[in-house]
Amino acid sequence: MVGLCAALVTLFAQMSYATEWHVLDNTADGIQIFKRELDDSGLVSFRGIGVVDAPLSLVATVIFDTDRRREWIEGLAASWIIRWRDKNDFVEYDHISMPIFFRDRDFVSNVNMGFDLTTKEIVFRYKPSGDPAAPRTSYIRGELISTTFILSAIDNDKKTRVDAEFLCDPKGWIPKWLVNFFLKDWPKTTFRNLRTEVLKADIAVDPRFSILLQRESISR
Repeated sequence: MVGLCAALVTLFAQMSYATEWHVLDNTADGIQIFKRELDDSGLVSFRGIGVVDAPLSLVATVIFDTDRRREWIEGLAASWIIRWRDKNDFVEYDHISMPIFFRDRDFVSNVNMGFDLTTKEIVFRYKPSGDPAAPRTSYIRGELISTTFILSAIDNDKKTRVDAEFLCDPKGWIPKWLVNFFLKDWPKTTFRNLRTEVLKADIAVDPRFSILLQRESISR
């Protein structure tokens, strides 16, 4: 009985969460795009769901590897890990080049990596960080309020379903409607670039992900 009640609570919570998203597009290349408005800030969270034609460990490697980021994340000028907090959490620095007339932005985030063997799922969660080890720059420091990549193995582990959410506040004087306008294509651009990146022959799977696939779980 207790288990049933818990399952119902979880189901209703998921249903409530799902109704907050509104469908924006279903692209011809199989990307579902959603948005969720935040009434208190004027910002919009964008979400994409699609399939990447590569194994879970390879997709996780590409997302994790800060050295490869500039090859598939639009506008990224620099990215590196500032320090590890423990074996599954680290602090990351990212510098974004902005269009002309706008000051560049940078972001410092706590990143948590989680893995669950039962669902064959790897999750990357990014939250803002005020880590004192972060570099001081002349850029405007924004916040990745909530950025998540949920990677799930499908098709006998040959492909990966990616569910990605992005909510960012670049700070500064940029109006929120203009921020939302620039970011509305984030799911399409990110998925298409990621699909291209995983096809490159020089990618070596990071050992931490091939090893994780043999473990029961890592706390999320």
